[in-house]
Amino acid sequence: MLSPLAAFYKAVEEQPNRAYLRQPINGEYQELTWSQVEVLARNMAHQLTQLGINKGDKVALWSKNCAQWIMADLAIMMAGAVSVPLYPGQSKNNVHYVLEHSEAKILFVGKHDNDQDVINSIPDGFTTIGFPFYSGDVNYQWDDLVNKPASADFKSHMAELDEVMTLVYTSGTTGQPKGAVHTHRAFAFAANNFVEQVGIKSTDRAISFLPLAHVAERMIVEGQSFYGWFSISFVESLDSFADNIVSVKPTLFFAVPRLWSKFQEGILGKVGGQKKLDTLLKIPLISGLIKKKIKKGLGLDKARLCGCGASPMPQALLEWFDQIDLPVMEGYGMTENLCYGTLSLPGQRSIGAVGKAFFQNHLKISEQGEILFKSPALMQGYYKDAEKTQEAFLDGYYRTGDKGEVDAQGFLRITGRVKELFKTTKGKYIAPAPIEGLIVSHEAIEQACVMGSGRNQPLAVIELSETARNLPKPEVTAALEAHLAAINTQLEHHERLDCLVLTQLPWTVESNLITPTLKVRRDSVEGRYLELAQEGAKGIIWGPEEEEQKSHQAA
Repeated sequence: MLSPLAAFYKAVEEQPNRAYLRQPINGEYQELTWSQVEVLARNMAHQLTQLGINKGDKVALWSKNCAQWIMADLAIMMAGAVSVPLYPGQSKNNVHYVLEHSEAKILFVGKHDNDQDVINSIPDGFTTIGFPFYSGDVNYQWDDLVNKPASADFKSHMAELDEVMTLVYTSGTTGQPKGAVHTHRAFAFAANNFVEQVGIKSTDRAISFLPLAHVAERMIVEGQSFYGWFSISFVESLDSFADNIVSVKPTLFFAVPRLWSKFQEGILGKVGGQKKLDTLLKIPLISGLIKKKIKKGLGLDKARLCGCGASPMPQALLEWFDQIDLPVMEGYGMTENLCYGTLSLPGQRSIGAVGKAFFQNHLKISEQGEILFKSPALMQGYYKDAEKTQEAFLDGYYRTGDKGEVDAQGFLRITGRVKELFKTTKGKYIAPAPIEGLIVSHEAIEQACVMGSGRNQPLAVIELSETARNLPKPEVTAALEAHLAAINTQLEHHERLDCLVLTQLPWTVESNLITPTLKVRRDSVEGRYLELAQEGAKGIIWGPEEEEQKSHQAA
């Protein structure tokens, strides 16, 4: 089995002049070939060793996705060091914790949505290398270092497969981040098998915009590119995001449910609503044209595989994209197994399930209903945390913390979180996830968080969609009152929701309501909004706008 770096070198040897990394600058894509990337990464690796980086040292990466991120990762491998990715938008406290806990010696830092927040978060005296377009002060500039040719006697480190490749820190919905220790072998196993099972081709095109610090993007885009030899394009800015996708026309496209929901919202806004779309799709001669136009408008008319992960995608949303012939394949994995869990594929898909277990990934359900995984992609453990490592495993299987069921065909369905169950005053346990799945099926709702420990009945706090936030309140109230009533008819009596609390600002990483990987921070949402609903309050409750503003500013 080739290590990730060895696989990259093989690609360089076989297709040196093909475009690999495509970076947009001022609206124009600048291309780097495989051989050019190799030279630049090698130059940087030599500079890292000149700066005192030795085999096994930790080097951190903190930037939005760009060509330099992947070249820096390659350089870290070539220098024999261990990469430590940080999430864009990560809090100052978390950044300090990860840099100190990992013992990182150098930080690559790049463009963020707010460079000033980054500048304020970097510890004093920390050695930094700045990517292009980062506005803060750094010790060294990327361009200055990579333009110094590596000396003739510099030899790229070719790691043994069982050497540590990366420490991937969990975003952590609760507590301090934990650093999952992954070897070159684990990364190679997962990435190579992704390529084989998905059927990746060197002619494929991917666009990278979800954080590369997250193992899903790192495996699906960077990892697969090493073994599948396809090109990666990046996004210049949030404003250019849609245009960049249309320009690239990716054949592989991976997004989170929130983005798929935004796509749906935008499409319905352009065609005049769901009823109008339904009418158009029923007309045989027009239906096909409408579907093609929608996919072309998204830039996904050449996409042969669209995927979704990070959090469950509502069944209604999956069915909606099926309706326009843009099926979305769900996958399931986590930091601790490099996302090598389960995957749906064309012809091997069941809506509501997250697919079947990957090759050589052993899946079983514990007596308590917890999903357990065992494969060569599993982490070695949590860095410097033997206690948490021991808690994470059961007889060699990783304990996901998720509850699930496997049907007769081998499809896995996630039914909730082991630790998210809560009990009402009636002594009945509530599993929030299935109820949240029903709630977010409405187009006015972006996200939902069900709570109610110690109350008579549960309730849900709601993040409204952008469209709903711009509609008259009476219209939204009436629609969601009807939705609440419909949901409650599908629930057991003890599960029925007393009310929906509507928040009027988006849930963001900055407000501490979601993690950098867009998972809801339940404790934060509950702490901020539960008090808006008195015990026994019914129906729809609007959070006051001024209170919202204060809460977000305080965060």
